[in-house]
Amino acid sequence: MVVANRRILIVDDYPQLVSMLTLQLNGEGYEVFTASTGNEGLARIRDGFTGVVLLDINLPDLGGLDVFEEIKRISPDLPVIFVTGHAALDLAVEATRRGGFDFIAKGSDLAKRLNVAVKNAFDRVAMTEQLNSLRTQLSEQGQFSEFLTVSPRMKQILRTLESVVNSGVTVLIEGESGTGKEVIARAIHAAGNRKAGPFIAVNCAGIPETLLESEMFGYEKGAFTGATSRRAGKFEAAHGGTLFLDEVGELPKSLQAKLLRVLQDHTFQRVGGTETISVDVRVVSATNRDLMTEVRDGNFREDLYYRLSVFPVRLLPLRERPEDVPILAAHFLRRFAREEGKPILGFSQGALRTLSSHPFPGNVRELENLVRHAVIVARGNEITGEDVGFTLGSHRLPTMVPESATPTPTSLDPSAPLEQRLKAVFPTVDALATLHDVQAAYLQLAIQVAAGNVSKAARSLDVGRATLYRWLKDDGTQGPPP
Repeated sequence: MVVANRRILIVDDYPQLVSMLTLQLNGEGYEVFTASTGNEGLARIRDGFTGVVLLDINLPDLGGLDVFEEIKRISPDLPVIFVTGHAALDLAVEATRRGGFDFIAKGSDLAKRLNVAVKNAFDRVAMTEQLNSLRTQLSEQGQFSEFLTVSPRMKQILRTLESVVNSGVTVLIEGESGTGKEVIARAIHAAGNRKAGPFIAVNCAGIPETLLESEMFGYEKGAFTGATSRRAGKFEAAHGGTLFLDEVGELPKSLQAKLLRVLQDHTFQRVGGTETISVDVRVVSATNRDLMTEVRDGNFREDLYYRLSVFPVRLLPLRERPEDVPILAAHFLRRFAREEGKPILGFSQGALRTLSSHPFPGNVRELENLVRHAVIVARGNEITGEDVGFTLGSHRLPTMVPESATPTPTSLDPSAPLEQRLKAVFPTVDALATLHDVQAAYLQLAIQVAAGNVSKAARSLDVGRATLYRWLKDDGTQGPPP
């Protein structure tokens, strides 16, 4: 039975190989289409082919890399697996650097590698389809489309906020650091009837207490040493717009009383001045503290709390909306891959499992930093579980979830003795493979884990680059010298 939506296009001019691949893939439940030239394959893709492409690097009419570049232009999300002889291995490596999904060398291990490569490619297709579906949901968010979420609970919170965008009431946004409080505050401003006015943000925790009053309300010339001229404060600057008080729970008690007065009658005086100034300002506040607890502890004025929280809302931490991790990670990946100039197309399934299982105490901001770091250390065209694990380790956080859903045995740990690791892979006589197959597979694995960097793979195997190329050319039949 053909697996739904599991279509494969083989672009190759060697009939025997095409027949063999077709037979094997049909047996695995895939629907196979074929093309014997690059132009014929491109025509099928222009006609709307979706699935996975197996592309020969050497075609009778067009170069494989030229065909690949055109495929990327027509359908950027289409995974392309290169099928190549060892003589063209360097071209396949270059193709993966440019964004090809994988490559398989023609030889004895082709049949074994085929199923794994194709399965991984369809995992990528499924992930891409999921992300596209999530993006469609995001496009339906309306006024708060800048806040990326597909969480039903978070969407309900945003729908509630839509009712106050045109109101003048104060909004108090509560939530842990990194949950997007300022993003929400800016969205409230941008969606409301004050969007033509200024949006002024004040970090109440980032300004020394001695300067906070003058920053908020301004000062007159001569009010204190260094006040050589009159200066308007944040409230005046926000006239006709929105004043965002971030970390409002950090306000000193002396300033809380003055803020209360502004909220009550919309007037204040500059430091060192006697003139009463009236302002038309909508105040939106944010805090990562529990302000009611601060009120009970005597650290925050109760009357100010109720003035600030006419409309309170609590943003969910990322661990309470794990379904948002993939779409947020993809958003950050696109941005940082573009900034770093790296052709990274997405995340492996293991990388996404690792990210989704992480508690993210730093919330969205932490995820953003982790993705940036992973983009920098990634060497292939996707971020792997190993890349994410290395990033988590660098940030001194929990280690990665393995690519496979099955936990890695202790015996497969890289620090375990080689004999112990070999026993884990080949525990019985029936599990043993021929030396020819082991060496051929090991050489291919070395190239893959080195992200196509032959020099790096050779160093890891403690052989010269020319020696590695010779072994690859000979299909792994020549072993290292005794």
